[in-house]
Amino acid sequence: MRTMISGALALGLAACGQGGEAKTEATADSAAPSAAEMMNGPRPGLWRVTTEMSGMPGGAPAMAPVETCIQSATFEAPGGNRTPGANCTTQPFTRDGDAMVSSSTCTMQGMKADSTIRVTGDFNSRYVMTVNTKMDPAPAPNMAETTVTMTGERLGDCPAT
Repeated sequence: MRTMISGALALGLAACGQGGEAKTEATADSAAPSAAEMMNGPRPGLWRVTTEMSGMPGGAPAMAPVETCIQSATFEAPGGNRTPGANCTTQPFTRDGDAMVSSSTCTMQGMKADSTIRVTGDFNSRYVMTVNTKMDPAPAPNMAETTVTMTGERLGDCPAT
């Protein structure tokens, strides 16, 4: 999945704690994220993350839930340019009521992608991350707007290793 959505998915996977310390990179303009850019992520433990996608031509492929053990996690502003040749600007996460929100704009090969990221939940037992992306021009018919929804549910403590 090497479209402009991949950056949002990378953020989602990082937030879900693939293999331990879950942090994204600081933006290119800063040496380290500030406290305002970092927010507590999901509670340590075993989590099941289900991903749904809409807005893909021919429908989105079914994705199997992923179980991952989170040791510690922090949501940070999406990292700088993760895709070679992309020029991205990002906004740090901020609180909006009970949600954390961020946005990014990326341009690459004449295409512009505007994404908004909204994360809700108690992070003790459940969270939902929704990434809406609008692309202009669309890379394929009926793909001008896509939505990726990742739902994390805590299953319990991590298994002993």
